[in-house]
Amino acid sequence: MPPSVIVDLQRKNEELKIKLKKLAVAEFIGNDSKHDKKATLRPFCDICDRFDLHDTEDCPTQAQSPDAVPHSSYRGHRDSERPYCKICEVFDHTTESCSDDRTF
Repeated sequence: MPPSVIVDLQRKNEELKIKLKKLAVAEFIGNDSKHDKKATLRPFCDICDRFDLHDTEDCPTQAQSPDAVPHSSYRGHRDSERPYCKICEVFDHTTESCSDDRTF
């Protein structure tokens, strides 16, 4: 390589080092222009595993069908033991007090 090409490459290398140092300092201080814009969060659905359709909470896949068993409406304390009937498989009454005469 001719000496002038080497000198040009060294000068260019020094310019890039200075630019890199300025960018690193700006990133450390937080003055980088990309931080000035607040990123808006895109809705993401964990169930569908897709962006921009809807949030997980609004996913139509998790919507309850009309004939499905309703979600729990129990508002009691988690540590307390709830009576459960093994015959009709319902909480809030025991097997002994069940009026259902089905046997399995």
